[in-house]
Amino acid sequence: MKIKRYIGKDSHEAMMKVRMDLGSDAIILNTRKIKQKGLTKLFAKPLVEVLAAIDEGANKPRKTNMSANVHYEPPAGGQSLPGRNDNTEKQAKGEGQEESTESLKNKVYNMEQMLQRIYAQMRPGNTDAVAVEEMPPRLSVQNDTDKTYKIIQIFSDNLLKNSVDSSIVKNLVQNVENNITSTSNVNDIAAQMYNHIISILGTPQAIQLKEEEDKAKVVAFVGPTGAGKTTTLAKIAAIFSIDYNKQIGIISTDTYRIAAVEQLKTYAQILGAPVSVIYAPEEINKAIDDFSDKELIFIDTAGRSHNDIEQFEELKKIIALSDPDEIFLLISLTTDYNVCKEIVKSYSFLKDYKVIFTKMDESFNSGMILNLRKFTDKRLSYVTTGQSVPDDIEIVNIDKIAKKLLGSIRV
Repeated sequence: MKIKRYIGKDSHEAMMKVRMDLGSDAIILNTRKIKQKGLTKLFAKPLVEVLAAIDEGANKPRKTNMSANVHYEPPAGGQSLPGRNDNTEKQAKGEGQEESTESLKNKVYNMEQMLQRIYAQMRPGNTDAVAVEEMPPRLSVQNDTDKTYKIIQIFSDNLLKNSVDSSIVKNLVQNVENNITSTSNVNDIAAQMYNHIISILGTPQAIQLKEEEDKAKVVAFVGPTGAGKTTTLAKIAAIFSIDYNKQIGIISTDTYRIAAVEQLKTYAQILGAPVSVIYAPEEINKAIDDFSDKELIFIDTAGRSHNDIEQFEELKKIIALSDPDEIFLLISLTTDYNVCKEIVKSYSFLKDYKVIFTKMDESFNSGMILNLRKFTDKRLSYVTTGQSVPDDIEIVNIDKIAKKLLGSIRV
């Protein structure tokens, strides 16, 4: 087997290189965004790297394996929040346009086989696949509680596989069972689960600018060590500086890590924003006063271990003295859920905050977002999807998350 790497300015260009070099039989092993090297390209759009392979002895077109999950279109009015990046859809469209006719035929054939198996399983006592012509357009539940249970079980299994807490899954199932009727079908059940998940996630909220222009808005970022506070702050600062032309000031209280201060100064220098470094909580008010001519002031705090009580006392002083207008708690999606709950408990001294999830590109654990939203009852905000500044950050897309969690809804 021959394996090669291709790089393009976007997924379409990279895929074109694959097709031209390896042909339509190429197998895509991996696709990822890579940051362009060099300080001058710090804010440049990331490139797309595609790892492709070809079986040099293969003559037959490759068949695409399809999932055995049921797919449904979300109900009208399903919310989809905008984000800076959505390379997944672009890549899917770019690849789809270049697929051969034979490959598309294989996909249709596999889909037919998939639907035959699902329908056969839904028919009590019938283990044989039925002909496509005999299949109804929808999997209807007609006075058959066994069918209903199987459909609900498919969705609840998908939620559990996506690490959704069992208590949330149980509540979802009970909610659906209480609202279905004898004529409910798979679409009705999926729609009910989808809507219930959406209601739990709520409406995410980005940083809100103040209406009065005579006072700067103070925003603090807190969270455990390694959550990505400094990089996330730089991304948000870049968005408001570049996209919204806002005057910003940055305060760093993270004097425990020299690298963090230098990293922040580098980002700020590129943005043309001033940075103030304080070494004691009592210095925070003067730093804020020095930036009174700014529209936004971002405070970067040091990472705190949820087991270190002494460090939290210092953070409490900084928050109390600065009295920020908004506070964002950053949590990495690579962290174990039980540890996340302990982290959240350690920040219970905060009056209110919004949650930013980081490192989504390093974890497929979308269930953590639903779990912590339910556990904290705090509003969701941003999610980061990589290290590129400022591209790899977007508002939490609850529509996409709900579909991923159910698994059987096409994203």
